[in-house]
Amino acid sequence: MKDKFMNKQQLIFDTAASLFARKSYLGTSINDLARAMELQKGSLYHYFKSKEELLFQLLDQYMSAALVEIEKICTLDIPATEKLERFMLFYSGFYAGDRDRLILLVNEIDKLSQTYRELVVEKERRYYRALTGIFSQLQAAGIMKPLPPAVAAYAFFGMVHYTCNWFQQDGEISAAELGEMFLEIFTEGVFNKNRREGE
Repeated sequence: MKDKFMNKQQLIFDTAASLFARKSYLGTSINDLARAMELQKGSLYHYFKSKEELLFQLLDQYMSAALVEIEKICTLDIPATEKLERFMLFYSGFYAGDRDRLILLVNEIDKLSQTYRELVVEKERRYYRALTGIFSQLQAAGIMKPLPPAVAAYAFFGMVHYTCNWFQQDGEISAAELGEMFLEIFTEGVFNKNRREGE
């Protein structure tokens, strides 16, 4: 019974994420969701108390899943360079790979009440602390330039989060391949190492 409930709830989350991303959170009603699910409106409230709680739950689930992997990477006994690579590849693939939820994370957090919003923002802070921690390790090892870790972290997050405006999951480049490209651009730049000025 529990598995059936969880499966139905996940289907509701996925459907709601698609509708909210396409029509916006405010532009989508519970009736819209009920029609898309072919359910009675009242049946939906077995799975969430309000539309706002639904938005929070699907974002919280999404961000929590990423945090499990991110914080696991940070505790590994591996060089900081490898931590950075794993972090960036995972984060790029995870977020670019789910455009609907990324749109909600970027555009709809301000629709949540302060209590819910603070919970989401705290998870974002954990992402930030994880990545700036890796950058600090790289600097301590003398590998990274003396750039502020905060600036580097926000630059990376901005690069990935903006993919919701242009990346097509069914396009020629997969989310995993995009992650490889982002890693290359972020850590190596776009110029060939043997380039000469003017060529």
